[in-house]
Amino acid sequence: MTSGPRWLSVEEKQELRRDMQESSAWAKAELKRRRAAKNQEKSVHGIDDGIDKDHISN
Repeated sequence: MTSGPRWLSVEEKQELRRDMQESSAWAKAELKRRRAAKNQEKSVHGIDDGIDKDHISN
């Protein structure tokens, strides 16, 4: 018997891909949620980037 890495079965690869897709979707949603919460917090405190978004200057 040899020790070391082994090849994943087709089922294991599919499960790993599915798990990675779910993890990626969760991470993207979490980042979006955190960004929105951070932006909300800044707007509550009157902190912004100093750019007037209502008017475009030349």
